[in-house]
Amino acid sequence: MSYLKSGMITTGIAAILICSGAITETIRTDRFAASTESSHWEDQPQELQEKLSKSWRGGIEAIRNTLNEDGEKENITEWKLFYSLEDALNTLSHKEQSSFITAYYSNERRTMLENGDIMPALLLHPDHTKAIQFWEKHDGTYAIMRLELQINENNKPEWFVSHSWITKQPSST
Repeated sequence: MSYLKSGMITTGIAAILICSGAITETIRTDRFAASTESSHWEDQPQELQEKLSKSWRGGIEAIRNTLNEDGEKENITEWKLFYSLEDALNTLSHKEQSSFITAYYSNERRTMLENGDIMPALLLHPDHTKAIQFWEKHDGTYAIMRLELQINENNKPEWFVSHSWITKQPSST
C-alpha cells in the first residue's frame, strides 16, 4: 500500500512539474544565449531575463569559488545549465527520474529555500551522474546542493543529496 502511495505522490509531483511551464531552455554554463528550442524564455520581460541571468551567473561563479576553496578538481565548464526541472528530467533515463525528483525536492532544499529567494537553476554533468542545484537567496548568498547518482541496495540507480551548503555572494557579480 505504501508503495502505491509513494508512486502516486511521485507521479503527482511529476505531473505538476510538467504542467508548470517554467522557463524552459538549456544553455551551456559559459554562455547565456537564448535557445531556439523554447519560446518561454523569450516571452518573459527583459528585466526578469536579466535578473535571472545575472543571478545564475553569480551562482555558477559561487559554485566555482566553493569548489576551488574545497580543493575539488571538478570542472563545471562542460556541465549543462537547465532553467527548468522538466528539461533536465528529459535528459535522464525513465528509471532515474523519480529518484531525481525526490532528491531535487529534498528536505535539504526545503530547509534552505525561503520567501524572496530567486528561481533555482540546475547544472547537470555530461555523464548524468552528478548535478548541482543552486539559487540566489534573498540576502545575496547562494544555496547549493550537490546531487549524485548511485546504485542502491536493490541494484537500481538512485539519486541522493550528497552535500548542501550556503555560500557567500561572489565578488565579481
